[in-house]
Amino acid sequence: MPRLVRRVLTLAAAVALVAGGAAAPAPAADLTLTEVGTPITNVAIDKVAYGALPDGTPVIYTVLLGSGTTSLHVIDVRERRSIRSVRLPGAIGSRDLAVAPDGTVYIATFQQGRLYSYDYATDTLTDLGRPSTSVTYLYGLGIHPDGTVFFGGYPTGQLFAYDPDAGTFRDYGNLAPDSQYLRSVVVWGDDVYAGLGTQRARFVRVDIASGVVTPIPLPAPYDAEHEVNQVSVRDDVAYVHLTASRTMLRYDLREQAWLTPLGPAGGLDVSAISPMRKEVYFVGTNGRLRALSTLTGRIRETGAFPSMFTSRGFAWIDMEEDGYPGESLVMTDYIGRLWVHNPRTGESRVDQLEIVGEPVHIRSLGVGPDGRVWAGGLGSGGLSWYDPATGGMEQVPRGTVGQTDEMLAVGSDLYLGTYPAGTVLRYDPSESFVWGSNPGPVANLSAQGQDRPMALASAAGRVVIGTVPNYGQLTGAISVYDPATGSVHVDRGVAGTGSVVSAVAIGDVVYASTSKWAGLGIVPPDDDGRVFAYDPVTRTKLWEVTPFPGLPAVTELAVSPSGTLWGLTQGRLFELDVATRQVLREIPVPAEDWANVDHVWSEGQRLAVLPDGTVYAVVGGQLLRADVVTGTVTTVTSGVSAVVLGGDGALYLSKGAVLHKLVP
Repeated sequence: MPRLVRRVLTLAAAVALVAGGAAAPAPAADLTLTEVGTPITNVAIDKVAYGALPDGTPVIYTVLLGSGTTSLHVIDVRERRSIRSVRLPGAIGSRDLAVAPDGTVYIATFQQGRLYSYDYATDTLTDLGRPSTSVTYLYGLGIHPDGTVFFGGYPTGQLFAYDPDAGTFRDYGNLAPDSQYLRSVVVWGDDVYAGLGTQRARFVRVDIASGVVTPIPLPAPYDAEHEVNQVSVRDDVAYVHLTASRTMLRYDLREQAWLTPLGPAGGLDVSAISPMRKEVYFVGTNGRLRALSTLTGRIRETGAFPSMFTSRGFAWIDMEEDGYPGESLVMTDYIGRLWVHNPRTGESRVDQLEIVGEPVHIRSLGVGPDGRVWAGGLGSGGLSWYDPATGGMEQVPRGTVGQTDEMLAVGSDLYLGTYPAGTVLRYDPSESFVWGSNPGPVANLSAQGQDRPMALASAAGRVVIGTVPNYGQLTGAISVYDPATGSVHVDRGVAGTGSVVSAVAIGDVVYASTSKWAGLGIVPPDDDGRVFAYDPVTRTKLWEVTPFPGLPAVTELAVSPSGTLWGLTQGRLFELDVATRQVLREIPVPAEDWANVDHVWSEGQRLAVLPDGTVYAVVGGQLLRADVVTGTVTTVTSGVSAVVLGGDGALYLSKGAVLHKLVP
């Protein structure tokens, strides 16, 4: 891939060591910035909708998760390829799509929270707008027979309706005070049924005409769960999927009563009822396709697909293929494969759909044991390496490694902190990639209420993990993994009710920092960002300091050549002496707005210290260079999300989905 080399004019400003931020920058020396390439592309499918073209051709409508922008794809099911793609301005992905009775496709998008409609016959995409400026994600499309479109919003937990005749939105308001996520919406009769959650899982009924909300309590013990993430209706029964336990509940809509649960399900929904027999199909947590008789309640194994990844949507379609008479069960999965099973013959097959993947925003950067630079993808995940010595770049098999929030090289291994489920993987890059064993999990912290491993450090032969808790929960943790024994010890509460978001090691001691913000979907108590020292052998906190009372997070830490710590907080870059626990100096940097956000964690690697002591920091998308002797701050370039110091002495930084190299 050709590289783009630019001379970057930097802007310098001598700044006073007082609050209020840096002075206006002035021109300074130039540096060489090289565009290395796009390390990760994925075919990542969150949801699909099935429909038919005017000539009757069965198609799949889906939107891939992208970086900066993305496209709606129309996929010919029988040919297994995308036959049309339409860019969606202002969207990077979609959590739901639905086809109206008149064939119009509706698309609920993020991160601007826009609703779109698409007409295949005229190839017309219409931006219907935002139902509210407070909403950034739209979820769960349900369509009434009269064409009214219902959907939910995040982070407000609101229910909205769109009237296509009038071209107007209706706001039904927040459906549960403790819910920021309204994940799923279905229409049944004159009511909307919605699944919500963050702090507590909620299932509610909304009268369409009056807007009256009626809570439907979940049966014990499921009433203690934190979120309903999918609701599907099949033959007057609502199938309600829970996020944490992955249990599929069943609710009789006519009798208004809970039925015997379906049990754990790997997929989010169930199929429409089989045209051959009164069964719904679903994917079990073991990855196998199973069938539930709606007459007897019995579940049987179909024998098809012993290791299905998951299902993003089902349909019954005549494939017009030998061995697949009548209608076959068609499913798509997260990585763009089409699974087809014919109940009459028992024939099954899996094919990769022909779709051009989307570039993936780089979430994290790290340097591996052999000096290669590794990049982890946001949202749809993915992992790739770049070799500075050869210029080579390669992505590991798609659909394996999820979103990597942090990386750490220890000996010949590369540890990967991945989301969701708080899983830490160990990977030896010198050996063949075998998903499940290399890399393989060494810690899964979801059972301890942890979801995002934001911090990794190695000391005293242990790997120390700092985490953000699950959705709707307080209290992050420090966890210690001992490779010698395989043991994992979890210490919740070491960060108070907040999260542990950064960690470094000096000798046998780990130094970590905290944020008051915990899991998404819960308002945290007021608290200060702190720095603390932790002994991974005795698993005790040695000391703790609050560098700047009143500031709720210390987002980054890095070690200086002299053994002090550099930290980053709102409007300040600071140096901390770990022996005296005193702040040695402060360097003002632009202050990010933390007053109107739902969280502040460690969003990628944002501090790098050169051997000569020069500090590079990412603040508000700007890569800043700080001369720690003079206090001069230089704006090097913008649009940056992460930066690491490579083994070759160059800085590697991410701009959206593109990796760059900067020679200091």
